[in-house]
Amino acid sequence: MSIRGKSLWLLLLILPLYAEVTARVDENPVIASEEVDYEIEAVGDRVEFPKIESIGGAKVISEGSRRVEWFEGNESVVKWVQVYSFTPQKSITIPSYKVIVNGKEEFTKPLFLQVKQDPRFGKKDFWIELDVSRKEAYVGESVDVVIRFREKRDISVMSVDFMPLKYENFWVKRITGRKRYREGDYLVHEVRYLFFPQKKGEFTIGPARVKVAVTKKIRDAFGFIVQQPQWIILASKSMRLHVKPLPDNVKLVGSFSIRTEASPKKVETGKPVTLTVRVDARGNIKDFEPPSLHIPGVTVYSEVPEVKYSYKDGVYDSIWKREYVLIADRPFIIPSFRVRFFDPEKREVKSVSSAPISIDMTDGIKQLQESEVLSKSSVQKSTSEYKDYILVVFGFAAGMVAMYIALLLRNRRWRNGRSYLNKGGELQMLQQLLPYVSDSKEAAQMAENIYANLFEGRAVKMDRRKYEKLMKKLRG
Repeated sequence: MSIRGKSLWLLLLILPLYAEVTARVDENPVIASEEVDYEIEAVGDRVEFPKIESIGGAKVISEGSRRVEWFEGNESVVKWVQVYSFTPQKSITIPSYKVIVNGKEEFTKPLFLQVKQDPRFGKKDFWIELDVSRKEAYVGESVDVVIRFREKRDISVMSVDFMPLKYENFWVKRITGRKRYREGDYLVHEVRYLFFPQKKGEFTIGPARVKVAVTKKIRDAFGFIVQQPQWIILASKSMRLHVKPLPDNVKLVGSFSIRTEASPKKVETGKPVTLTVRVDARGNIKDFEPPSLHIPGVTVYSEVPEVKYSYKDGVYDSIWKREYVLIADRPFIIPSFRVRFFDPEKREVKSVSSAPISIDMTDGIKQLQESEVLSKSSVQKSTSEYKDYILVVFGFAAGMVAMYIALLLRNRRWRNGRSYLNKGGELQMLQQLLPYVSDSKEAAQMAENIYANLFEGRAVKMDRRKYEKLMKKLRG
């Protein structure tokens, strides 16, 4: 047989060996709750490993891969290794898994993994539990979830680390830091959460896992006995939760109340009225969407809502509060605010509403009109002079409105996120111009431009030198 024929025959013998898929664990037997690495190796240019979520009932904690390449003669060989980490609690048989190598199906062999109890610790030396307050809940209803890890007080434990709790389709709020307390012969580590399901269905919470470092004595390179941590991982059982939908398209669940306050209820024309809306909730107010406030003929400014949460004795309370500033030139009525919610105790949809509030105006406009009539009869002005006078009067009114808004907006943050103190220079200019707007058209126009910059979002260019020159003239 020629050399070329022998090489071809040898290559055909080697190729099946390279396509072989093998599986192994890094240790066997292992101690219960110690982390085990299950490795699948395959040789080939293209390898597709299986997606494994659990092995023998134990969830896969982490997954990683690596690539190894070497040469056999002139041929490059690539080996892929996929690693699945898990923490078995009992002896199991790891099943066969399918691996696609260069487009061909290959299978691992089943593997028996022996798990032994740690001879240093009994079953009651450590344990972890996951406590869920209910088996059924409505969308948005709070569910108490508590993780407790117990350790015997006479065992030397170096560290206790709670691992992230697994969940999907929940909004989760941790309501306490880690709490430690004694319970008989045990030291208990406890963390507490509130789970709010976001959609209907059957969902799994957990398992809860904790990583514990216990003291292990070994001899170092110099023969001295030293202590080093030996990590073990404990896992609880998972818990199932049935989530039911809310009826009639409501989004809030719990018990709610609403109240509104307006001050003052009788004002002069153009002066601001402060409206406070407050919603108190026994439940989560995160999904509360306040109705828009639109009142014909009324200018409305609103602050960013203030939301507070509290948890005490198993009760989760929320407070939502927002302030509005209302400015008008005629009497108006603040409409009622309505909140719809589902009461899980009575299992019915309810609604609460605030009472409408009437705002009255003084006769400032009437007095102003009478003043204008008297002025016109006593001083015989021309038509053009009268029009100029009216413009000045309205300029003065606009300036007064601007002054009140400017004073009210100090140290506040409005819904567009801007802080008007950033425009402190223009605000100061406006305040200095206000006393002169009734006597000077130029002052009235400049005040109107500054007002547009501050409160209407416009970008009117201001000439500082022109302003200083005008102020010098007005004060002169």
